[in-house]
Amino acid sequence: MKKICFITPTSQQIIGFRKSLILKLQKEGHCISAITFDDKNREQIEALGVELFCVQAANRSINPFQTLSLKKSITKIIKQVSPDIVFTFMLKPNTFGVLAAYKAGVENIYSMVEGAGDVFIKNGLRWKFIRKIVCHLYKKSFKHSKKIFFLNNDDKAEFMERKLVKAEQCEMIHGIGVDLEHFAYKPIENYNNFIMIARLLRTKGVLEYCEAARIVKQKYPDTNFFLVGGEVELTAQDIKEYIDDQSVEYVGAVKDVREFIEKAAVNILPSYREGFGLVNAESAAMGRPSITCDTNGTRDTVIDGYNGFLVRVGNVQDIVDRVIFFIEHKQIIPEMGKNARQFAEKNFDVNVISSFILEKINL
Repeated sequence: MKKICFITPTSQQIIGFRKSLILKLQKEGHCISAITFDDKNREQIEALGVELFCVQAANRSINPFQTLSLKKSITKIIKQVSPDIVFTFMLKPNTFGVLAAYKAGVENIYSMVEGAGDVFIKNGLRWKFIRKIVCHLYKKSFKHSKKIFFLNNDDKAEFMERKLVKAEQCEMIHGIGVDLEHFAYKPIENYNNFIMIARLLRTKGVLEYCEAARIVKQKYPDTNFFLVGGEVELTAQDIKEYIDDQSVEYVGAVKDVREFIEKAAVNILPSYREGFGLVNAESAAMGRPSITCDTNGTRDTVIDGYNGFLVRVGNVQDIVDRVIFFIEHKQIIPEMGKNARQFAEKNFDVNVISSFILEKINL
């Protein structure tokens, strides 16, 4: 039996993204603890048999005073837990968490890069300065990670080009995996429904989706566009004009996206960059084709013309053209949907991916 400590920013990620891996590890007889920056889901996490430790920190904050204290707080907890393995996820755990684990004397440290985020997307002077600091932190911390898992080849190539990692450290997986039974195939019932599931961030392509919906509805008013996701950088007020003229129906954050995917015919994710387009994979598992951007982390989820379409980043007209194609060629939707399910079965099975991870961390 090994004691394994996960470090991830939000408690929701433990029950939403890490649950399958945790259950696999527990089935093998290992003991799991977790460090997160909030304890909103403490009851559900502890019900999984996971000991939860909370370090209060804002996930998206770049306050230097807060980040400096983060390493110290995590180090203290790791020394208390005394794990055999530390597994880190996302930017702050992959930097401050790794450094804390190393300082606490943990020899077996593993990390997962689930996307480069705003740091590698935005190019203003402020963001270039932040990127320089983050790259320095990655380079410093990843020296201590035995293996680093990437969810797409583009991020792996960029991290290697920037000399943040070494080739022998890198492992490729097709996302964190999808539970193919939980996200079961469902026949399409309404061919006029389109959906976008994402937090309200500009870099997710929320505004492009809303504008595309408005243009399409002018020609095809019976078409419905649903937007599912919590307010973050953008709020409902920022898209109020599209809600008011009924271009989109804003649902807000939901605990279970399956019923909304089932109601839709096609999934749309016009994100500028992802670690991995998980919603595309979940939609594929349920038999829904996707319209998504030809960019890092999303191009790996769609074969253009087979299980969906790839469009250019930030190009509203591309989205409009592909939506109209689906509207005018409805017979192709179930065909692409079946292709999507087969693609998910071949590439996104969480059980296969979890087994691969366990093999690579010698468990």
